[in-house]
Amino acid sequence: MGLAGLTPVLSLGPLWDTASLQASPWYRGRRLVDMNGNPMRADDVEPETFYSAFAQGADPEEIASLLVVVRMNPAELHLPAGRENWAPDGILAYSKICTHAGCAIELYRKPRFPVVEPKPALVCPCHYSTFNPATGATVIFGPAGRPLPQLPLMIDPDGYLAAAGNFSGRVGPAWWGVRERPS
Repeated sequence: MGLAGLTPVLSLGPLWDTASLQASPWYRGRRLVDMNGNPMRADDVEPETFYSAFAQGADPEEIASLLVVVRMNPAELHLPAGRENWAPDGILAYSKICTHAGCAIELYRKPRFPVVEPKPALVCPCHYSTFNPATGATVIFGPAGRPLPQLPLMIDPDGYLAAAGNFSGRVGPAWWGVRERPS
């Protein structure tokens, strides 16, 4: 009976240290690598194709290391103010962790019938949160409450994709920081 009374209290959020959920392996110059650990060349990223990427040298299971990379027509991008240079040659990188429940973004919707589905989108298959990559991964459908964090990109002198800084926001769902104490 005592455990039954404790269960609702546990649903209020984690009581442990959540600092590890805030960590990010990304910094300016760190290359993007594919699932085999090979650095990603900007020229190899094709339009309308979904790529998974990771931070070079980081643990691929680290939640903030996971990225989804897509290439769009630069003329179709309408990124938030201050992010005008975050998508070289139309290449975009977003956290692969959904901002609703922490599931992985695994689908890239490419419109086949413009009247019905006018825009490409990133989709989380768990609860169908849908994000518009052209507008900074803003939510266009589903339960997610905020956009996917965007990683600013650059093309290094050797033609490889690299981070130009850290994410635009916190990776993962908002509830991961419920017990965060002010600094």
